[in-house]
Amino acid sequence: MIEPPAVLEVDRTSYDDRTELALRGELDNDTLAVAQDQVAAAEADAPPVLVLDLSGLEYVGSCGVRLVLLAQHGADAANRRLAVRLGHGQTRRMFDILGLTTRLEVLDRDTPEDPTT
Repeated sequence: MIEPPAVLEVDRTSYDDRTELALRGELDNDTLAVAQDQVAAAEADAPPVLVLDLSGLEYVGSCGVRLVLLAQHGADAANRRLAVRLGHGQTRRMFDILGLTTRLEVLDRDTPEDPTT
């Protein structure tokens, strides 16, 4: 049986103080280019805070982790902030296992936190 191609949807919401990218579906090698393009476009607008909401992902591969780490590096270099929402599922477990939740600004999915405070 042939598996359907991986699908990634990205919703972008811009506020005065931040831009949020909500990713849903699968973030793997097949969908990485879409995610990279969306992150690059958001970074080009130079928001003070970029929020990557990964809580809607059904699957995230190592390339997705790398995408977040590169976005963090870019934010640090530009003297801006990156925050992530990981939820409580597989994505959160992966970042926990890799020890990244202590290195990243992690927002709770269920709390409408304002990352600008």
